[in-house]
Amino acid sequence: MNTRRFSIRTLLLGNTTVILVISGILFLFSDFLGVFELKTVDGRFHFRNILNKNPVFSGEIIHINIDNLSKQSSGLDIWPKEYFAELLDMLSWDEPEVIAWDIMFVRSLDTLGNQALADAVRKAGNIISPYLLQFHEAETALSLEERELINDVFGFDLNPTVETGNIPSAKDYHYIPLLDLAEQSAGLGFVNMEPDMDGIIRRIPIVAEFNGRLAPSFFFQALCSYLDYELENIEVVNASRLILHHFPDKEKGTKRDLTIPLDGDGNILVNYAGLRTLENYPNSYGAWEVLQLDSPPGGLKGKLVILSDVSSVSKDLSPIPIDHMFPRSYIISNAINTVLAGEFIREMSHIFLPFIVVILSLFLILVCVKMGILRFGIITIGLIGFYLCTAFALFLFIGLIIPVFPVIIPLAGVYFFSSVYKYANTEREKGILEGSLQSYLPPSLMEKVRTNPDELLKVGGERKRISVLFADVVDFTHFCDEADPEEVQDVLERYFKEMAAIIFSVHGTIDKYIGDAILAFFENQGDEVTSASTAVRCAIAMQQKASELDEIYKAQNRFPFAIRIGISTGYAKVGNIGPVEKFDYTIIGSVVNLANRLQTLGTAGDVMIEKETLFFVKDDHDIENMGERDLKGFTDPVGVHRIKI
Repeated sequence: MNTRRFSIRTLLLGNTTVILVISGILFLFSDFLGVFELKTVDGRFHFRNILNKNPVFSGEIIHINIDNLSKQSSGLDIWPKEYFAELLDMLSWDEPEVIAWDIMFVRSLDTLGNQALADAVRKAGNIISPYLLQFHEAETALSLEERELINDVFGFDLNPTVETGNIPSAKDYHYIPLLDLAEQSAGLGFVNMEPDMDGIIRRIPIVAEFNGRLAPSFFFQALCSYLDYELENIEVVNASRLILHHFPDKEKGTKRDLTIPLDGDGNILVNYAGLRTLENYPNSYGAWEVLQLDSPPGGLKGKLVILSDVSSVSKDLSPIPIDHMFPRSYIISNAINTVLAGEFIREMSHIFLPFIVVILSLFLILVCVKMGILRFGIITIGLIGFYLCTAFALFLFIGLIIPVFPVIIPLAGVYFFSSVYKYANTEREKGILEGSLQSYLPPSLMEKVRTNPDELLKVGGERKRISVLFADVVDFTHFCDEADPEEVQDVLERYFKEMAAIIFSVHGTIDKYIGDAILAFFENQGDEVTSASTAVRCAIAMQQKASELDEIYKAQNRFPFAIRIGISTGYAKVGNIGPVEKFDYTIIGSVVNLANRLQTLGTAGDVMIEKETLFFVKDDHDIENMGERDLKGFTDPVGVHRIKI
């Protein structure tokens, strides 16, 4: 069917309403949907990990792990502080640039080994120590004197000032290291990591605001110390962008302005280098193995060393997109590697989301208007699949995360509404069409209309060899002048009904009813020329039925009923001819006029044919030659013949 009969305005308004309603529902249930959306992000990480397209982990980062083997080999689940002091001494002898000490000794009654550990930290001179900030309002146990003492030790007053609101704002200290260790450390950084709503860590803060000052995170402080980078060069643009002015490129020996994309809440998305294996993180060593060496381990000079407890006893593990239990110290090193390599993961701004939904929805609406429901469904599935592939490809090649569910759910809504509307509209048009055509088309053609209307009813038609039948009631005008209109209508209704049944029984098509006349045509079946013989058989049956009707009408004291029929065979244009707004399955050609002229030459009960029809039926019927006649509209005389019934 011609889809231009659609109300495109209704389609657009309906889909706009659907998109707005779905968007509102998605907003109301954003937390619930957010969990599923995050899983699609994890899927992208897994896909990249399977393809081994993870970022390369820097050889400048070294992990010294107090792992399960170190605990088992030492025979101790909890190491005394002297072990740590000895380990720091051993590592320091190899002259690493920075040692990120990812172990927090909080204040306790156990002071044994504190001095030895503080001395080791002081002697190393390059230790970055961790602490925890409190980002939510809560009652604190610190007194004013303790807070002032901590502030003096931490030296926050020396950090750059920063405006509140652009980055996470801390309320107070949560856990702090031993003040002796903090005082001897080369730098301090907070190690807070807030997982996403599903408990998985995908992002960590890079800096925070605390008492109006810039507070670097633990990983960022370690990186800044490693590169000898000053915090004064940091520009906090907003919660989505941080600029590191004059940031050093150690490999090239140059400096540049490095823009770090944030997630809108001041966090950096960690670009994980894969699972914690020797292939992904080759520079990982057991702490007990280092302690057993007679001399420094070697290979640490000028490196950024991360010392941490990754044993199951420490429980310092968290789920990440590609691992359900991942050491937090490796999250830290992955964050360092992300900034060091400049390979950032970005989230598409939500500003672009409505444009994507609108553009893709308009595309689907256009497809709906132009194509059938089946193709529309296939293209919709293909479009959603293409969008999903695009989401994975963008993440794989440029580290861009684009939303999935906020796009495909509205698209599914557009498909559902458009399909229902198209189906309802098609069924309505089909019902109207069938109602208007069933009195014209034979059942065989009606079935084609139902199964493949677009093919059968395409505008323009095609040239075919057919036979045309024109039947007219004799003296019907005189009958109409004398009879009551209701009686005329009753006669016509029965006449048309009976004759239509005969025409349809031989697969003829009624082109139109013209007053009391019937214009019908017959197409050939397959490659055989059968239309002429079919038309003649139909005409004979119609004359026989007319005789029966005459007997009935005589019994009712009505006028003598008889019809004349003319049949011609030739080429004509057959099909849906006319403007696209109006369906008209009809025939055009001189063969139509010829059939009309032939019937006027006959008398009551006659079936008149010409030479083309005669050629195909002469062996099957008794035919009388009526000679040649000059007919209006035809230059040459036409040979006329009468079928004897």
